[in-house]
Parts: sequence; C-alpha cells; structure tokens
Amino acid sequence: MGQVRDAVSQDNDVTTWPSAGWSLLLPDSWSRIRLPTDRREQVSALVERAFATVSRDQGPELRRALARELLMLADDAFEGGGHEFYLLTEVRRGLPLAASCLVTVIPETMPADVDAEILARVLANAPGSEPATVTVGDVAVPAVRRSEPKRFRSPQEGAAPFEVTFTGLDVYVPFPDRSQILLLTFRTPMEEIASSMTILFEAIAGSLRFREA
Repeated sequence: MGQVRDAVSQDNDVTTWPSAGWSLLLPDSWSRIRLPTDRREQVSALVERAFATVSRDQGPELRRALARELLMLADDAFEGGGHEFYLLTEVRRGLPLAASCLVTVIPETMPADVDAEILARVLANAPGSEPATVTVGDVAVPAVRRSEPKRFRSPQEGAAPFEVTFTGLDVYVPFPDRSQILLLTFRTPMEEIASSMTILFEAIAGSLRFREA
C-alpha cells in the first residue's frame, strides 16, 4: 500500500483535501462535487470530460449509466448527510476511468475491544461482500469489498437491458475518541480495471489523517 502512495506522490499529481477534522490524499484527477447545488450539471460535466476522447457512437449506454449512477450517488450522499463527495473522471490509454469516493460521518461508536477482522465479517452481510482490513496510519480498520451487478434499461427502444458491475470498497474508520465512525465509500463501474482501482482505493483510505480541532 505504501508503494502505491509513493508512486502517486512521485508524479507530483496528488492533492490533500482537508475537511473540518480530517484530511485525505487523492490524485489530482479526482474532483470534488459540491453536494448542496447543481449536482446534475457537475456530474454531467465530469462524465463528458471522462469520455472527451471517445466517439459518442462508442459506449453510449455506459456513458448514460455512469451519469445516472454517479448522480444517484451524489443525491444519496446529500440526502444521507454526506460530508464530502469525490469523483474520478479521466481517460488513460484510450480507456475512460471512473470512480467515486463518498465520505460520511456515522454517529455510532465502534467497539475498541473487537478485532478489525471480526468487525469486517459482521459488516460484510450482503451478497457480493467480502470482509477485509485496511491500514490507516498504523491501525488496521474494518473494510468490506463489494461487487454489485446492476441492470439498466437500454435507451434504445426494444433493446434488452444491460448489466454493469460496480466494484467497491467500504472502509470504517473510528474517530480518535471512538465517538463516531468515518465511512469511506468507494465505487467504480470499470470492470476491466477493478483490481487496480481497489488497490488505489485502499491507498487513498490509508492516507486519511485526523486533525485536532
């Protein structure tokens, strides 16, 4: 995990995004969405940038599905009290990349005397979920790897629905006083690079640092 962060840092392509009580390190290709206003316009602009070098005749269903999914994530983030929402939209070697990171504060405590692996097994309570742990600072915290196939109706009349598998990682980090939990929710619809994206998700989560008020 440290090797991934080091590789990103050497490219001088990293931004530290501070919030009220924590900071998170993300590559510059990630953008922050302002949740209170203009979510649809911001998501549309990001998706268009992601597909800027791709012909509009190629992958129109994925383009629309991606926009719908990211807008739904942004709306859900706002309605659920999400604190921060980040999106990756980038084209690399002709392949459009897309991913999201939602930061939410859960007003619940995390038991201090339960092993992170045990907590992860409890949290991985849905189909397509796999327990894991991620190191944040020098502490292992519970995480859950997700694989969520979703079916979308084709915009072409009479065409069969199509399916997109979203790969994700949920990381549960207790606040230093363990009074609340910071949940980092990562998702990507890019099945071809899901494994690489998961490694990046773990590296971003590992960069989280809390700051004193």
